[in-house]
Amino acid sequence: QDLISLHEEEEEIRYRLTLIGSLPVHHLTTMAMLPWVVAEIGRSQPGERELGAGSRSGGSGGKQLDVPARNQPVSLCVSASRVQCVCIGAEGVAWDPLSHTVLFECRPHRVTKLIHNSQEPSSFGCLVRDTHHCACYVFQCRDCTKVPEIISTLRQAGKSSARNDDITNTTNKKFEVLFCGRVSVAHKNAPPALIDECIEKFGQSHVSGVGGKGGSGGGLVGGLRRVFPCLQALDENGLSPEISNAKTGDTNTHTSGVQPTSLQENRTMLFTVGRSQIFLVSPDTKKVAIEKSFREISFCSQGIRHVDHFGFICRETVEGGSCHFVCYVFQCTDESLVDEIMLTLKQAFSVAALQQSAKTQSQQCDSCPMQQLHRLCERIEGLHPCKTKLELQRHLATLDNQEQASVFENTMRARPKNDQEENELVMASLRNLYEERQRSHQHTQPGDSKRVMQAHTHRCTHTLTHIIVSDLSLCLFPHHLCRCHNSTGDLKRLDTSPSVSSSSLSPSRDTQQQGFRRRASTFSHPPTPSSSDSSPALIFTHTPQDAAATTKPKLVRHYSVSTDTPHQSNDVAALTPIGESPLRSHRHSWRQQIFLRVATPQKNSDSRLGLIPVCETGPLVLPEERKRKSKEELRELWRKAILQQILLLRMEKENQKLQASESNLQNRRLKLDYEEITPCLKEVTLVWEKMLGTPGRAKIKFDTETIHAAVAQGVPRHHRGEIWKFLSEQYLLRQTVPSRPPANHAPYKELLKQLTSQQHAILIDLGRTFPTHPYFQAQLGAGQLSLYNLLKAYSLLDPEVGYCQGLSFIAGVLLLHMGEEDAFNMLKFLMYDMGLRKQYRPDMIILQIQMYQLSRLLHDYHRDLYSHLEQQEIGPSLYATPWFLTAFASHFPLGFVARVFDMLFLQGAEVIFKVALSLLGSHKPLILQHDSLESIVDFIKTTLPNLGLVQMEKTINQVCEMDVSKQLQAYEVEYHVLQDELLDTPTTLNQSQRAAQLERTNQSLRQQNLDLLEELQVSHARVCSLESQVEVLVQSEGRLREQASALEEEKRQLQSTVTHLHDILTSLGIHISLDAHPLTHTPPPDRHTVTAAAKVEGKEVAGNGTAATVPHPPACPEDS
Repeated sequence: QDLISLHEEEEEIRYRLTLIGSLPVHHLTTMAMLPWVVAEIGRSQPGERELGAGSRSGGSGGKQLDVPARNQPVSLCVSASRVQCVCIGAEGVAWDPLSHTVLFECRPHRVTKLIHNSQEPSSFGCLVRDTHHCACYVFQCRDCTKVPEIISTLRQAGKSSARNDDITNTTNKKFEVLFCGRVSVAHKNAPPALIDECIEKFGQSHVSGVGGKGGSGGGLVGGLRRVFPCLQALDENGLSPEISNAKTGDTNTHTSGVQPTSLQENRTMLFTVGRSQIFLVSPDTKKVAIEKSFREISFCSQGIRHVDHFGFICRETVEGGSCHFVCYVFQCTDESLVDEIMLTLKQAFSVAALQQSAKTQSQQCDSCPMQQLHRLCERIEGLHPCKTKLELQRHLATLDNQEQASVFENTMRARPKNDQEENELVMASLRNLYEERQRSHQHTQPGDSKRVMQAHTHRCTHTLTHIIVSDLSLCLFPHHLCRCHNSTGDLKRLDTSPSVSSSSLSPSRDTQQQGFRRRASTFSHPPTPSSSDSSPALIFTHTPQDAAATTKPKLVRHYSVSTDTPHQSNDVAALTPIGESPLRSHRHSWRQQIFLRVATPQKNSDSRLGLIPVCETGPLVLPEERKRKSKEELRELWRKAILQQILLLRMEKENQKLQASESNLQNRRLKLDYEEITPCLKEVTLVWEKMLGTPGRAKIKFDTETIHAAVAQGVPRHHRGEIWKFLSEQYLLRQTVPSRPPANHAPYKELLKQLTSQQHAILIDLGRTFPTHPYFQAQLGAGQLSLYNLLKAYSLLDPEVGYCQGLSFIAGVLLLHMGEEDAFNMLKFLMYDMGLRKQYRPDMIILQIQMYQLSRLLHDYHRDLYSHLEQQEIGPSLYATPWFLTAFASHFPLGFVARVFDMLFLQGAEVIFKVALSLLGSHKPLILQHDSLESIVDFIKTTLPNLGLVQMEKTINQVCEMDVSKQLQAYEVEYHVLQDELLDTPTTLNQSQRAAQLERTNQSLRQQNLDLLEELQVSHARVCSLESQVEVLVQSEGRLREQASALEEEKRQLQSTVTHLHDILTSLGIHISLDAHPLTHTPPPDRHTVTAAAKVEGKEVAGNGTAATVPHPPACPEDS
C-alpha cells in the first residue's frame, strides 16, 4: 500500500515511496531550471551524485547536505504542520535509528516547485527550500495513480501552512466589522463619496427587496451565501474561491451590481490585516470567507457622511478570465475604530512595499549569473534536442576559453549517447558554473548602470563574433560539428542525405516566438514522436526503398497544429521541391488550435479533400439513424433519472451527516484532551446516566444526598457538560428566592449579529486563554472563534460588566464540555444565579470582600501560616486574585479545574474559598520554610499548581467535607461593619470621643452577646425536647421487646402441637415425612387419603368404604 496510515490525532498522511535521488541546488533555482536538475538526478550514478553533491554544496549556501543512496525506500509524512521524509527498511524489518534516518523535515510551504512528468507518471520531483539552503528530491511511487494525490496533498498542505503563518502572526491586527455588501465599480479608483453612495444603494435595495420581491429569491434573498458563495462550499484548506458573478436571473443585482447582505444573516466578520493579505473571517461558520492580497487592493476610503463606514476596491476574476473591480463596504461601532483601521491599512501597505523592495534587491539583479541561466532555460524551453543543442552552442560561445574547455571536458568524459544526454550534461556543467559565479557575485546598484552597460557592450561584441563563426561552421562543416561534440544522435544522418541549403539546416533564431512551443525535452516533458518534432535534417533522409513514397502525395491534415513553423513539417516538406520555400499555413487562434488538436483526421481530411470513404465491395453504407423514442419511453427515462437524482441527493446528505458526525467526534475528543484526577467507576456512571435519562428531569427534585455522593465519587468526562446542566436545574428548583434576571432578554443568535465595543479586549485575550490546549491553540481557529462569540454575546447581554479579564477562562472551560449556546446559558447561570458577576463589576468591591474573607479563614484555621504571611507583608491579593477570577483555570491543570467546576455547580461560589483554604493548609509546612516575599509568592504561583493526582484528589475530598458558609456570612458582615466604622470615624479624635466610640462598640458587642445567649437558650430548649423524645422511644422499644418474647413462646407451643399431630398420624399407620423445616415458608404438601373409621382428636368418621382426606398441617412462619 502506498498510503500507509492516517494518524487521527495529528492528521498525518504517510506515503511509502522510493527516493530516486537528490541534489543540493542554489536557492535561486527557478522552475525553468528544475527539469534539467531532475534529469541530472535521474541520469547520475550514485558515485557521481555523491561526488557532485560535495562539490556543489556551496551552491546551497555553504551547508553540507547528506545525499542518500539511490533507489532507497522512504516514508513521506505530510501534515498541516510539517513534511518529513524518513528512510525506512524493507517490510517486516524492525525500526533501527541508524537506518531509519530523517532526510529532511520542514514546514509544508517550504516544499515548492512540484514537477510531474506525464511520460513518467510514477515519478515526481520537488524543491525543498529553506532560507538559504535548497535541495531537489525526486521520488517514485509504485502506484502511478497516487502521484497526483501526493502532489495535491503537498500543495494543499503548503497553501494551508502559508495561510496559517500569515493568520497566526502575532502582529496581525483584528477588528470586528459588520459586512454591509458589495458593489461593482468601473474603475480601480473611486471618488471620496463612493462609500456614501454605496450605502444609499444598499438602502434602496433593502426597500425594493422587502416591498417588491419579498422572499421570492431575488434581491436580498441569499444574503451572505450569495455574496460569499464560499460560505456554502469551501475547499479542503478552508480557502474561498473567487467570488463569481451575480445570477442573471436577479435583474436588480445584475444590472446595478449592488449586492447588499441580508439583515436576517449574521453579518459580523473579523477583519484581519496580515503582513501581505487581508482576511475576512466569519465567526459564525469558523471559516475564512475571503482573502485578498495587497496587490489586488487599489483603493481604501472612509465614508464622509457615514463616518462609521469604510470600504476598499479590489480586483476579481470572473468567468472567461476577465477582471472587474468590486467595492466591499463595512460598518464599525464608531468613527474611532474606522480611523484605527484606516491607519493600520496604510501602515501595512507601506511596510509590505518596503519589505518587497528590499527582498527583491537583496536576492538578485539583472546581471546575476543565476538570472542569466534562467533566461537561457527559458530560451531553450520547448525546443527539440537538436535545436536546443544549437542554442547551447551559441551560449557557450559567450564563455571564455577556459570555461568552454571545462564544459567540453565534462561532456566528453560522460560519453553521451544522443543529443538529449549531451544537452543535459552541458546544462549540468553550466549550472555548476553559474552557481559558482553567483557565490562571488556582487549585486549592481542603480548607480552602476553606466559601468554595467559598458560591460554588456563589450560582451555583446565578443558574443556576436562567436555567433557568426558558429553559424558559418554549422552551415559549411556540419560533420565537424557532430564530431567535435561526440554526438551520435540524429545529426549523423547528414552523411547519407543529399546536399541541403543552409536555410533548411539552420532554423530561425526566433523560432520559439512563432506559434506555441513545447516544453523542453527533459524529465518533465521528454520528446514525443511527431512530425513537428523531427529534425530538419531528417526531412530528406530516405532509403532507396522509400523513394516511391517521397513522390506519392500523402493524405495529410491541412489544419494540423504544429509547435514549429510550417516549413519544418515532414509531410509538407515531402511535397516541396528542394530549394523552394513552402507557403506558410494559416495562423489559428488558441481556441481553434485546441479544437484541431482533438478533431479526428478523417473528418478534417474528408471534408477538405472531398474524399468519399469506400470499402472493398462498394460504397460504405452509413449506419441508420437511431429510432426516436416514444413518449412512454421518454417518461420512463425521466422517471429513472429523477429517482437516481433523488437517491444521489440522499446519499450526499447521508455522507455529509457522517462527515459532520465524524468531525464532531474528533472535535469532542480534542476538547476533552486532559487528564482526569478522579476516575469515575462504572457503577457511578450508571447512576449518573439513570438520573440524566429521567423523563422530565427539569421539574423533578432529586435527593440531595444522592447527588452529593455521586459528585464526590466522580463525574464521567464525556457526560460532564450534561451533568453541569442537570446540577444547574436542581439548583434552580431548590432556589426559593429567584435571582435578578438580565435586563437584555435577546437570544444568543441575535446577540451574535451585533457589534460589541469590547472587541479589542476580547481579541487580545483570545491567545492568552489556554494557550497550550489544542482546541484553543490555533489563531482564529474554531476554538478561539467560539470563545470570541461567547464573550462577545455576554458583553452585549450584561453591559455593566461587559468583559473582564478572567471571564475568558470561565467561558473556555464551559466550551470544552458543551456547545456554544449551552455554554452561554451556563455562563449566564454562573454569573446571575450563582452570583459570580459581582466580582467582575468595574468597582470590584466584592473581590475585596473575598480577599478579606480568605484572610479571616486563614486566621481562624491556620494561625501560624497567617502570621507568617503577614510577617512578610503578603496579602491574598498577591496570589489569590486569579483563583477567584478564573476559578483556578489560569494556573492549575484542566482535570483539577473540571473537578472544581463540578463542586461549583453543586455548592456555589464558596467552593473557591474551600479549595484555596485546602491548598494553603496542605502545603503549610513547605510555605513556612520560605522566608522571603519573592520565594513565597513564586512557590504559591508556580509550585502549588503542579500538584500530583493524589494531592489533587485529596484536596477535592476535603472540599466535599468542609462547610464554611456561616463563617463567610459573618466575615462579610464584619467587613461592612469595619468599613462603616472607618467611614464614620473622623480623622482626629480626642480622648472623650474615643471613649464614647468604644462605649458604643461595647454596647453593640453586648447586644450581639445577648442575641447569641438567646439563641443558646433556644438551642438548649430544643435539646431538652429531643431528650424527652429519646426517652419515649426507649420505652416504646421495651414494649416491643416484650411483644417479641410473647410471640416466641407462642411459636414454641405451635411447634410442639405439630410434633404431637405427626406422632398420632404415625401411630395410625400414615407415614408423613416432615421434610420441610417448620420455621421456613414452604407450600403445603398434597392431601393424603386416610381410611374410614380413623379418629382424629376424638372425632370418629363412620363410613361405608368411602375415604376422607386429611390435609397436611401447614408450616408455621418464623415471625408468627
